[in-house]
Amino acid sequence: MYGLIASIKSFVARLSPMELKEGFQSFGTDKYRLHFYESPTSIKFLMTSDLAAVSLKDLLMQIYLIYTETVCRNVLVPARGRMIDSQMFITRLETLVQQSPHFASKS
Repeated sequence: MYGLIASIKSFVARLSPMELKEGFQSFGTDKYRLHFYESPTSIKFLMTSDLAAVSLKDLLMQIYLIYTETVCRNVLVPARGRMIDSQMFITRLETLVQQSPHFASKS
């Protein structure tokens, strides 16, 4: 996934007629949309959605805030590069996503 995102970011930067502040944020296929957010500390967050969701930037920024509060500031959670094993992070993430207007359970 990292190679795909790096290639898309490079491609978008080359095609843009002016410098982009935000850069690449999402792309869609005929089946899904992939949303991307890179934090000021270069941590990358990806989320897939259906095609109806135009931008999940705000949601990804909120996930980053939860991440910094529950993982980065918690000395008991292992360092970056490993699977996140914080029940508080998982619980808050699930609550945030389920309360998001973009989330709809399919019955």
